[in-house]
Parts: sequence; structure tokens; C-alpha cells
Amino acid sequence: MALDFSERTMMLMTELDEESAQIREVYAHFGLAMYLLQCVERGIAIVLTTEYGPGIRKITRSQYDELLQSLFKQTLGTLIARLRRVTTLPNDFEARLRDVLETRNWLTHHYFWERAGKFMTQQGREAMLQELEEIRRRLEEIDAYFDGIAGAWAERHGITKETIDRYKKCLVEEV
Repeated sequence: MALDFSERTMMLMTELDEESAQIREVYAHFGLAMYLLQCVERGIAIVLTTEYGPGIRKITRSQYDELLQSLFKQTLGTLIARLRRVTTLPNDFEARLRDVLETRNWLTHHYFWERAGKFMTQQGREAMLQELEEIRRRLEEIDAYFDGIAGAWAERHGITKETIDRYKKCLVEEV
């Protein structure tokens, strides 16, 4: 029995809705990966500001704000190079930072172009979702690992967990 026009239209709309949902999901996963990369990038910039703190290298609040804004404008590669100059990084973290930089550059400049064919099919998009999920997992691990390193670094430079918690509270209250 042949489907009438309204039945065919409903079937097509259902297929399009499922496809649209999957496409939005790919974009959402990509956005999450980019967000996590920015967390690592900003985390490095914030850690670099602790190079100046209590003692003879102390800076004013306005100098701190200027330094932070300057660091936020730098590329991830530049931030990593600067971090290497001011501290010795554990070998495993050094390798993780290289991976973060490569992942960031690849996602930013090549990901969708290299996946154009996959993006056109349901199976291809599913593979992209799995790939982006793996990237998200790696980036969350690196971010958590870096938080541990950053906490110890900040503590050595006079920035306590309480200070960080107060700053986080202020950020939440601004929303």
C-alpha cells in the first residue's frame, strides 16, 4: 500500500528531525571540546600571573589585570613556551601539553574540513561523536591534572585555596 502525501511528509520530517538533532549534537560536542581547551589555555595564563606575588616581585591589582589581559591574548603555544621558561614541568605533563596544543590546532583549523564527508552521513556523524567524546575525556583529564599542578604552584606563590575559592564565588555571584 502506497503512502499518501501527508504520511510521506511526516516520515521525511521525522528523518530530518533526527538528522538535525544529531548534527546539533556534533556541534555541541565540538563546542564542549573547544571550551575545555580554553579552560586549559586560561588556566595556564592565570598560573603565569602567580609568577608575581608576595615578595620583591609583587605587582599591583591593576598591573595584575593588565598582565592577565595580555596573557589572555597570547596563543596557547606561546603560553606553554612561557610556562616552560618559568618552571620545570613533569615529563608526562610536558607530553600532555604538546597533545593539548596539537589537538587545539587540529580542532580549530582542520576538524570539520577533514570530516566533511563523515558529517554528511548518520554513521559518519556517529563516528565524529565518538571521536569528540574521546577528546573531551582526554581534555578533562588534562584539565584536572593541571588544576593539581596549578594549585601547588599557586600555593608556593602565596595564593591560597581560600583566595581561589573567594574568586570563584565572586564569578558565580556576577551571573
